[in-house]
Amino acid sequence: MALPFFLFFLINILLSFDILRLHGNLMAAMHQTGNKMAFYGYAYKAAVGDEAVFTEMMDSVVLSEGYARNCVVNILGKEYLNHSCLSSGAAGLHFMKSSVMKENDVIELVASYRVKPFIKVMGFPEFSMESRYYGRAWTGYDVTGGQEGESAEEPIVYIAENGMVYHTARNCSYLNPSVEAVPYGAVPELRNESGGKYYACERCECSAYQAVVYITNQGSKVHGSLKCAGLRRTVYAVRLSETGDKGKCSKCGNWNRQY
Repeated sequence: MALPFFLFFLINILLSFDILRLHGNLMAAMHQTGNKMAFYGYAYKAAVGDEAVFTEMMDSVVLSEGYARNCVVNILGKEYLNHSCLSSGAAGLHFMKSSVMKENDVIELVASYRVKPFIKVMGFPEFSMESRYYGRAWTGYDVTGGQEGESAEEPIVYIAENGMVYHTARNCSYLNPSVEAVPYGAVPELRNESGGKYYACERCECSAYQAVVYITNQGSKVHGSLKCAGLRRTVYAVRLSETGDKGKCSKCGNWNRQY
């Protein structure tokens, strides 16, 4: 009699770990999806940004429960979901209780699902679970503090360490450079966004025997390591009056933002 009880206990312990793993993976995927939708909400609300990206983001499907579900499933993979303790696999994941861009531009993603034991005879029956993400779309700053009639506070802008301009958008591509891995031999033929050539970075060693090096569209340096400080940006949020003689960013500075 001891053996069946031991197997029953062992199987349920394994199921508990599998449930915790599924819950953790779902939460990570929902946070990634929710953060993406928060940025989409900014473009949707403010109608700003790159034209190609803007066209994609303005689609109403992007700000829907169906879009959130598809993103979560794509991040986790149908194969994993179908072989997990999730009842009915990927088809058993529902976001019907979610609320997107309703009151105060809140994004609330609620994943409802049921989990099942490995062996129904030796485990407990299926039961329901929920995973929840709660956030707010980035639709700008309430500089009046929610009180009408008061003068607006000075806008907050962003500057990079040793930068020559200030930025009105924290997600400006100049503050978040896209790093590209390229063959070392192709560097002499490459040009940056301004049409300039790339030169060896003084901070990191870049060997001619190195197969792959790293560049950015806005930069002019070739980096031998992803850990190079030249590929990182130290960004400060300051008031507009504290930017000194820095000019406005030619990219995000033209966005029609209201303060």
